[in-house]
Amino acid sequence: MKRISISIVLLACLVASAAAQSASGVTAYWTDYDVKTNNWDYKAAHVYCAAVDGDKPLEWRSKYGWTGYCASVGPHGEEACGLCLSVTNTETGEKETVRIVDRCGSGGLELDLETAFRPIDSSGNGEAQGHLVVDFEFVDCDAVPVPPPPAGPSESNVTAYWTDYNVKNNNWDYHAAKVSCAAVNGDKPLEWRSKYGWTGFCGNVGPQGKDACGLCLKVTNTATNAEEIVRIVDACGSGGLELDLETAFRPIDTDGKGYPQGHLTVDYEFVDCGDSSQVLVYSQ
Repeated sequence: MKRISISIVLLACLVASAAAQSASGVTAYWTDYDVKTNNWDYKAAHVYCAAVDGDKPLEWRSKYGWTGYCASVGPHGEEACGLCLSVTNTETGEKETVRIVDRCGSGGLELDLETAFRPIDSSGNGEAQGHLVVDFEFVDCDAVPVPPPPAGPSESNVTAYWTDYNVKNNNWDYHAAKVSCAAVNGDKPLEWRSKYGWTGFCGNVGPQGKDACGLCLKVTNTATNAEEIVRIVDACGSGGLELDLETAFRPIDTDGKGYPQGHLTVDYEFVDCGDSSQVLVYSQ
């Protein structure tokens, strides 16, 4: 019993030590593990940690996006396998938790393109230049998440078309994109305007018109269950949603079937955007 107790204590100390490790201004390259085609299979993806974690259940392997790890701090080699990092894009402030599945030789991180890199590269600058500059810290993979705030009105099986607001070329500028919410939110700071992908809203439930401007929706693709939080920036006339192609439609069109047919079938619900000054009224 003493030997088991000591082993548990040592394991706890290792996890605590890892959680205390962090680094700033690290180069994070993208790599393509072809995660979804490989069904999150470590052995099919030929990752270093296959020998350690390859037989973990699919739920565990797919809980977080994947990364190769070769930064200078924290555990390395097999000791790093399965640990998690909270990675923050220093340009946009976007954050994602990822799991270490591989080692690398770049001296930083090698984030899987689809599951770890693109989720924090909303500006698209990182993919174009091949890397991001990030901060990271080791975190507990199994920490109990903070319960989400109560959701507001919702609607199911709604048609969501794609539209192109040319967001990135317009530098997330409401006035340049000529969206109807420009008069309400057009002077908000860039950090606020670029926090979420954009959508036009003309659903049947919830606030409408100017009352909807700036509010957020959690949109779920009913075909794949991929989901994304988007911000209402515009009105529309389609009776559902009109998701910006790059920042809202493609992130949930993970099987690529929505784009050629021009629309997805989605569920949506109003959610708290997490803007400190925002007070949502869901009684409308």
